[in-house]
Amino acid sequence: MKICVVGTGRVGGTLGQRWAQGGHQVSFGSRDPKAEKVHKLLAQCGPNARADDWRDAAAGSDVIVYAAPWPVAKSVLDTLGPLAGKVLVDCTNPLTADFTGLDLGYSTSAGERIAEWSPGARVVKAFNNVSSAIMGNPVFGEQRATMFYCGDDREAKSTVHSLAAELGFDPVDAGPLKIARYLEPFAMLYIQLAVKEGWGSHCAFHLLHR
Repeated sequence: MKICVVGTGRVGGTLGQRWAQGGHQVSFGSRDPKAEKVHKLLAQCGPNARADDWRDAAAGSDVIVYAAPWPVAKSVLDTLGPLAGKVLVDCTNPLTADFTGLDLGYSTSAGERIAEWSPGARVVKAFNNVSSAIMGNPVFGEQRATMFYCGDDREAKSTVHSLAAELGFDPVDAGPLKIARYLEPFAMLYIQLAVKEGWGSHCAFHLLHR
């Protein structure tokens, strides 16, 4: 699968590296694709990864993973060109500048805003409620970290389900895209536990059922 990862930080870098190492063709979209940080990331990814500017990285990709910061989401998405028909995975949380709350909530979400800014794209919210450390290894003995996702397109969700499962997650379909209104505050609970309560970045949620 051809995957464009928009962003080369901890989230985008970790996801892109693992998918590239798993055999997917990964194109990182970066403001500065020739930066030393990007060069080091590509060296870790192996031969299945490359880097380009945002628009060129998105061209020809089957899946676009938005893993850049929330405040620049609209401006970056505007540079990607037409996204109609593409699977667009939103990994963001609309955090306030001091990381103590969310800029959006209750009646809308970052996922829904990104869908509005990307006409025709098949948006799926995912990879927003664990740390990049867990993205690197979501397996805890015989258990796997749960990865909730939501969206309005069944085929797009199936694609994201498969990509999450390949990383070792236990993917769970949480429903339509508007459920992002709950998944984003859920990420605040993770931040509270991991940072404020001292659990650290190697904790994760696991959904149990009988």
